[in-house]
Amino acid sequence: MKNILEMKFSDAMMYVRKKCKGCSSRSILAARTKISSWQIAAFEKGEILPTLKELALICEELDSLQLKEIGEREIEYKRTHPDVKICFADNTTCWKCGQKMCSVYGLIDGSPMSPDFFSDSMLKISREKGVLLEDRVSGVTGETHLVNVCPHCGAFIGEFYLHDLWYGETETIQVDDVAEFIRERE
Repeated sequence: MKNILEMKFSDAMMYVRKKCKGCSSRSILAARTKISSWQIAAFEKGEILPTLKELALICEELDSLQLKEIGEREIEYKRTHPDVKICFADNTTCWKCGQKMCSVYGLIDGSPMSPDFFSDSMLKISREKGVLLEDRVSGVTGETHLVNVCPHCGAFIGEFYLHDLWYGETETIQVDDVAEFIRERE
């Protein structure tokens, strides 16, 4: 038997599952743990990690304390080392005046985030790159948000329309100081 403690969680999970007589298929493991089969597949492909609760269910069903140890280690590392990026687009067209403007959004572990959630250092970098960010009141929610503002006409890109910018960046900066983005333990 291989030493699974030297494997990544995704590889170890697939190895242990295939060796388990009663759970050799993803669909059987999914049925027994009440975790969807697409999630089981995503865990084994290394696309996502399970929650601690899901990990416990999987490891109990597969009867593997080693797999639990690997999973807990990777989950803790991911929790304390989120991947945070600032994404700039210097060719955003203002919806109101049609002029080009600089805009920004963030990514945390691949999921987009609005400037509302930026750290002070991210805001500083954004402003140094020429992005105009201001607090504005949303006409939809009545709440105040930090938004991208057109320097030509003062119109802003609200959070609802921010999705139009996602993945259209012209420059991405990796954020090293991620202390503010570390999630609480489950």
